[in-house]
Amino acid sequence: MQKSGSLSKNTSLRLTPQQSLRRLGLCSQVATGQHSSPIVFPEKRGKVKASRHGDLSVSSDDIKKTKREDHRIDIVDEQSDLLGYEVFSGKLILDARKTSKNNASQTSTENMNQDAVDAKLTSKAFVWGSCVLSLEDVISVSYNVGVRHFTVHTYPMKKAPCGLSCFMRSGRSRKDIRFLASNSEEAIQWVSGFADQQCYVNCLPHPLKQASDMVVSDGPSESHIKCKSPPKMLVILNPRSGRGRSSKVFHGMVEPIFKLAGFKMEVVKTTSAGHARNLASSVDFSTCPDGIICVGGDGIVNEVLNGLLGRDNQKEAISIPIGIIPTGSDNSLVWTVLGVRDPVSAAIAIVKGGLTATDVFAVEWIQTGVVHFGMTVSYFGFVSDGVGTF
Repeated sequence: MQKSGSLSKNTSLRLTPQQSLRRLGLCSQVATGQHSSPIVFPEKRGKVKASRHGDLSVSSDDIKKTKREDHRIDIVDEQSDLLGYEVFSGKLILDARKTSKNNASQTSTENMNQDAVDAKLTSKAFVWGSCVLSLEDVISVSYNVGVRHFTVHTYPMKKAPCGLSCFMRSGRSRKDIRFLASNSEEAIQWVSGFADQQCYVNCLPHPLKQASDMVVSDGPSESHIKCKSPPKMLVILNPRSGRGRSSKVFHGMVEPIFKLAGFKMEVVKTTSAGHARNLASSVDFSTCPDGIICVGGDGIVNEVLNGLLGRDNQKEAISIPIGIIPTGSDNSLVWTVLGVRDPVSAAIAIVKGGLTATDVFAVEWIQTGVVHFGMTVSYFGFVSDGVGTF
């Protein structure tokens, strides 16, 4: 490569996995500001204490009222930014049935016996009854046209038990939650609300075999739902990364998340050192306008970075986001920039979109004039093997 004089000192490259990335995560050009992932907990209010000598009497009604307010979620406080602004509200029934052929013909009596609860969709969370779900954990929504029900696909954080929290890692697991609205028109409004908050909506045709509670004639069509278009990505996977487990991790844990989010992907597995660099230096950006996802360790990210910055159309190249799914022995880059190490959280960050800027440095070899680009550190030898042992 010839000496690169066109790369300015402050060149930043788009990368991507984690937290509220509105089209991918960790990214080059300085794009958006940080997006926080709101965690809404029940607000504890202190119980009334009659310990002061001045407070001689507290009525039993006041004590009962205070106990009722314990753990209450205050969702009507317009001054609070915990839940954001309201998008839509109404009544919903939580459908706890498992979808299968055996119970597909169940009637509406089971659902009607359940109580409808107050529900609210805001710009940051979905609230029903006393439950709160952060929109950062919502991957997509499935909806069959003309029916009353819709399913929210989520990956909430699963916390370890209190006594074992120091020894067990918290992780994410898939949870599909199905709701019944009062009618199909209201179901469309709920689904449209999720679409307005940049959640992918998978619109499916009306089921051929319908239970009586799902049938609604002349309902609105999916054309009323303004859903974001599915991203088109190139996935470059290093099958040798993580002691050969990267392919299993991607296809078993990460790819299902991308499919839920409607991603259109071309997956290419590298066959030798430098393969990822050659792909990045020659890929037609029209086939992956929304980014390149690297599945592996820091090495494959570095190859893609150098492949992009080594192109003649460097300015266009640095506008392509780079997503990272960490499966290698040394995942320091994704941890340093985005604070995640597990593949599932990294995949969710890519799904949620957004860009995180990172600096890029260049090292020039005086003898040959070759320029090598990097983001965190430049080293020789077996540093990643040593890091992996700690």
